[in-house]
Amino acid sequence: MVSENRTVHCFRNYTFEPERINNGVMKTGKNKNQVSLFEAISYEYLFVISPKEVEADVRMFKEKLHELIGLPSQVLNSIPHISLYHFYSAGDLDTILKKSLQALSGFRAFKVRLDGIKTFGSEQYDRTMYIDVEKSDELENLHSALQMTFLRKGEKFHPHLTIARGIKPDKYALIVPNLPDFEFFGGFDCQQITLLRKRLGEEMPYERVRIINLEG
Repeated sequence: MVSENRTVHCFRNYTFEPERINNGVMKTGKNKNQVSLFEAISYEYLFVISPKEVEADVRMFKEKLHELIGLPSQVLNSIPHISLYHFYSAGDLDTILKKSLQALSGFRAFKVRLDGIKTFGSEQYDRTMYIDVEKSDELENLHSALQMTFLRKGEKFHPHLTIARGIKPDKYALIVPNLPDFEFFGGFDCQQITLLRKRLGEEMPYERVRIINLEG
């Protein structure tokens, strides 16, 4: 049976850095009394796996990058995590929590395997350096269950653990000679899923809403 940790905590000193999402505001048209989509939808929610077991390793790689190219504080201090699913809602929090518990009910703790450090991007574009996550039925099923529950189709699901994003081509050229120092393989037991949220349009850190424990 899925259980929940009812502690609510706001990450005031750290930030989660999820995948980039288009948060452009929709125009409301002629009627000034109409509300825009983003006035009606007040929160962005994000389900993540935040593995304490590898947090120190990820921070070590961030520090190495910082020494080589300098990283913005938001990137340097972001909490390592694997994004599972995000959606927008203006619904009340109790309803969101109830649906979250129903979606994750029956899921058991499982092993997540990490498969080396890789990059997105190319020579002409900014790059993202990340630890690749080995695909598994458990991760795919979690993502699918959340997607069916909250009815938002997103981009192709590619689970990974970001080290840094927005690395400019000239900066990446400084990293290339040091790539042999960026290797990591391992794994951890996923025993819980964290639900976060933040107000749309605000540059505030995510608030941790619930930790939902998996069975086993």
